[in-house]
Amino acid sequence: MSLWWAKKEQLDKHQLKLIEKMPLGESSLILGPPGSGKTNVLLRRAQFVRTQEMPNVLVLTFTRALTEFIKTGCLDAQAREIFPRSFVMTIESWLRSLYSQHREDLPEEKEKLIERKKLLADGARAFQERGYLPKYDALFVDEAQDLVKEEIELLAQWSPVLCFVGDSRQKIFKESDGLEALKVTIPSLHEYVLPFHYRLSPVICRMADRILASQAGSSLEESSHYEGPKPGRVRATGPLSRSAQLESVAANLRDQVRVYADRILQGDRLGVVVARAADRDVVLNYLEQDEKLRGKSKIVRAREINESDYDPTLDVETPICIITVAGCKGLEFRALHWPFCEELSYYHDNEVYYTVVTRAKTSLDLYYATELPPALARGYAETGGDIWETA
Repeated sequence: MSLWWAKKEQLDKHQLKLIEKMPLGESSLILGPPGSGKTNVLLRRAQFVRTQEMPNVLVLTFTRALTEFIKTGCLDAQAREIFPRSFVMTIESWLRSLYSQHREDLPEEKEKLIERKKLLADGARAFQERGYLPKYDALFVDEAQDLVKEEIELLAQWSPVLCFVGDSRQKIFKESDGLEALKVTIPSLHEYVLPFHYRLSPVICRMADRILASQAGSSLEESSHYEGPKPGRVRATGPLSRSAQLESVAANLRDQVRVYADRILQGDRLGVVVARAADRDVVLNYLEQDEKLRGKSKIVRAREINESDYDPTLDVETPICIITVAGCKGLEFRALHWPFCEELSYYHDNEVYYTVVTRAKTSLDLYYATELPPALARGYAETGGDIWETA
C-alpha cells in the first residue's frame, strides 16, 4: 500500500476539485504547505487525465527515493496496475532517456547537481524540433521550487499542458531558479492553493513555524487537520559522541518498529536522515549490528550509472529508510531521526531545516555532538526543566 495514492474518500473538496474539475487543456501551478496532498493531487490528476483520451503523460519527480515511494502505489491490493510505473521517473532520468532515444551522447558529467541539471536540459533543447517523438499530452512535475530555468523551458517544449506542484519554503537548492522563474517562463499558468494539511502533528507544526513564517496567511499549526497518533514529539539529545548518538537512534527505532507496526503495514516508514552521503553507510552498519533491527534498514538513494546490483525499491520488510538531507525531498516518515544534525550546517539555510523537519509526521528526534544549529534551536526547547539546576 502507498500513502501517495489516497482514496477519494480521503481527499477534501479542494483536492478533489483540482483532480477532476480543472480544464483539461489548462497548465497549472498548485501550491500548498507540507502534508497538504500536493503529490497525491498530482498523481490522481495524472491518472484522471489519462482517462480523458490523453494517455501520453509522465509524472516527473526530483529524487529517486520519491519515485520509488510513488511506484509502490501503482498497483492495487490485487496487483492490478492503476497507473503505469514506467510513467513515473525523475526529471534527470527523463532527460537522459531523451538523449538515448535521440541517439545522442550525454554531456560531460558535472559534480554539482545544479550544473548537471542545467547542462542536461540545455543540451536537449533541439530534440523536440527533430520530430522523432510526439509531444506529451501532459506533464506532471513535483517539487517545482527546485527546477532550473533550462528545465522549465524544456518542459514547455514537450507538452502544451503542464501541471506543477510546489512550496517555496521547501526549496533546498539555493542555485535553483524556483517558482518565480516558473511563473515568468510560463505566464499562462493558473495558480491554485491547497489551504489545509493533514500530515504534521501540532508539535512538528510549531517547530516548523518557528523556522520559517507562513506565506499563506495562516501558520502550519492553524491549518493543521492532523489525525495521526498522539501526542506528537520533538526531542533533542546531546551533546553526545557520534557512537552515543547512533546508540540512541537504535534504541528509539527498536521501540518505534514495534509501536508503529500496524502503520508500517499500511505504508508508513521510519527515517534516518544524515548530511553526508558517507554517513548513510555508517548508520546502516550500526543498525545491522543490532539484533532487533538487523535486516530492517535500507539506504535509499539514486542508482549509479552502470550499477546493476542496487535495488532502489521499497518494501515493508525494510521500513527504516536511511537517506541524505538532499534526498529526503518530498518524502514523509512517521518518525524521523537526524543524527549529527549540526554537521555541514554552513550549507543549510532555513529552507533546508524547514524541509527536513516537515518530513516527520508524528515524531522528530535530533541528535548533536556540540550544539543545535540556530534554526533548530529556535524551534525547539526542552519544557518543564528547572532553569536553576546545575551540573
